[in-house]
Amino acid sequence: MYLNKYSNILLFSSAVILSSCGGGKKNQQAMMGQMKATVVPYTVQAGAFTVTEKFPATLTANNIVEIRADVTGFLDAIKVPDGSDVVKGQVLYEIERSRYTAALDQSAATRQQAEADLAQKERDYERYKNLLEHDAISKQTVDQAYTALLTAKANLAAAQAAVARAGTDVNHSQIKAPVSGKIGIVLIKVGDIVNAGQTLINTVVNEQPMFVDFDVSQSRVQEFNKLKVNPGDIKFYLQFTNGERYNETGEIITINNIVDQTTGTVKVRLQFANKDRMLTSGMSLVVIMEYKTEPTQVAIPAKAIIQNLSETSVMLINKDNVIQQKSIDPGPQADTMLLIRAGLNVGDRIVVDGLQKVRPGDTVNIAGATPPPAATQAPAGK
Repeated sequence: MYLNKYSNILLFSSAVILSSCGGGKKNQQAMMGQMKATVVPYTVQAGAFTVTEKFPATLTANNIVEIRADVTGFLDAIKVPDGSDVVKGQVLYEIERSRYTAALDQSAATRQQAEADLAQKERDYERYKNLLEHDAISKQTVDQAYTALLTAKANLAAAQAAVARAGTDVNHSQIKAPVSGKIGIVLIKVGDIVNAGQTLINTVVNEQPMFVDFDVSQSRVQEFNKLKVNPGDIKFYLQFTNGERYNETGEIITINNIVDQTTGTVKVRLQFANKDRMLTSGMSLVVIMEYKTEPTQVAIPAKAIIQNLSETSVMLINKDNVIQQKSIDPGPQADTMLLIRAGLNVGDRIVVDGLQKVRPGDTVNIAGATPPPAATQAPAGK
């Protein structure tokens, strides 16, 4: 009884082994197919995209001038209220001027003396020349008279220069706006001493138009240089911190000729009209650059990229469904699509879903593709 039982078990095991040997290769292939990762591909296409790029920016007045006096004295009067608009040449402040008018009067009197002395020396010289013609005087006396005449002319020139300098001091006791613009908050009070060339009284800024500075990578300098010459359909906007856009568009006026060695960037300067005075020097805003690409622009879903410190890449699927990691040169993003400058061609397939399941060299299944027919096991005994 026991012998028959063991015999049946042995016969069944042998049958299973023989069956496995006969269909093992096909079963192994089926199991391997089931173990492949399934990914969702994207076929690279070209098209025209509307691109929006944003850059942190700083507003700078087109002219900023510090107001300092050219003479020393007590501040005598403030002629304009803080924050008002001023025009070039307008009187802003007055320095106590009595000492300067006194110096002007004194230098004017000295000039008159020099003029009178010169007139006398001219008459002496003419008289001595006439006497010399009649041999009534020595030539040495005439030479001395001529020297005295030249000295008198030099003294008059010095006196005239002193008058001009004193007059300048009187004029500069009235501090005038060197440029048109908006004046800030005065830093001193009436009665305070003002030291020539040292005391900062106020600042005048011209914010119409307003300059806007932002930085771009040095690799894009040529691109922005071309935009400066031929802006095309590219538009520049400003965005406030609350998300609202400024109602004027800007234009590139200059690109700096120095690369910042610390950041590897170059400063680009835009110009915006500021008629409504909504822009203030020193504000931090965002520059928005909007443009349309050519219809031949290649782009991929942004979620397909793999970003490392050293490079940006994608998982490429070759014709045999084998994964290859491919480096790309990414451009700006247009909505959910990332523009590609180099590295991919139209028709390439890349992984967009399932990136975490694959590595270079893996063979994958394509989501939505018809799977190969499963291997069937031959019936026992056949």
